[in-house]
Amino acid sequence: MDITLRLSQQPEADELLSRSPLAAMTGMLLDQQVPMEWAFAGPYTIAQRMGEDDLDAHAIAARDPEEFAALLSQKPAVHRYPGSMAKRVQQLCQYLVDHYDG
Repeated sequence: MDITLRLSQQPEADELLSRSPLAAMTGMLLDQQVPMEWAFAGPYTIAQRMGEDDLDAHAIAARDPEEFAALLSQKPAVHRYPGSMAKRVQQLCQYLVDHYDG
């Protein structure tokens, strides 16, 4: 069953959310103190800035925390609080790697 999510109001970002459980989880994590559309566009922005077409829990968890925070802080920032959200996204990915092999 195909599910089409339309949460970011950006076709490319919504396509990623629809096919990637990690992108959907990351969007939910980012959905704090920012407009919903901004939060759910965040996973696509992160993937693009990492030079990928999807998020990879292993790659995010292994990334240098300062480098990952800088990636989320680039203009336009992925979140209102890019540093703290970068840490949370990495913690989520590390948990998925440790307990679910990513």
